[in-house]
Amino acid sequence: MKTLALQGGDLVVGPRGHATITGASKIRQDLALALGEVYGGDRFHPTWGSSLPLHVGRPVVADTELLVKSEVARVVQAYIDLQQAQITDDSLNGRRSAYTTADVVARLDDVSTQVSFDTIRVVLSLISRAYDQIKISRTVTTT
Repeated sequence: MKTLALQGGDLVVGPRGHATITGASKIRQDLALALGEVYGGDRFHPTWGSSLPLHVGRPVVADTELLVKSEVARVVQAYIDLQQAQITDDSLNGRRSAYTTADVVARLDDVSTQVSFDTIRVVLSLISRAYDQIKISRTVTTT
């Protein structure tokens, strides 16, 4: 499934207009955006985003890393569920899915975190349905 490519929050201009991305690049962009945006901050998509930005600037306590890993797993599972719902809807309505196996997350393999007072860094390892291994790094800060 194609989506518009973003760089630094701006649309990327390609040779014939706006650049698009698919596959691992799309998954990387979608999840990096979701992890950095405050959950519920988009009135048109109230279940989009994560609570990671809310943890930045708070004291790091014993369970902070566990909370961060749980939130990352929740965001990835919500993304997988959304993809599956769209694929199912297409199938039930006789439409060819816009997704390829490279566009769909099969599972989350690993999450590593580095949490400090003003920065949360997460590195995810995912597997697509095309069996591609996808690494995503996202740093969430106060700025």
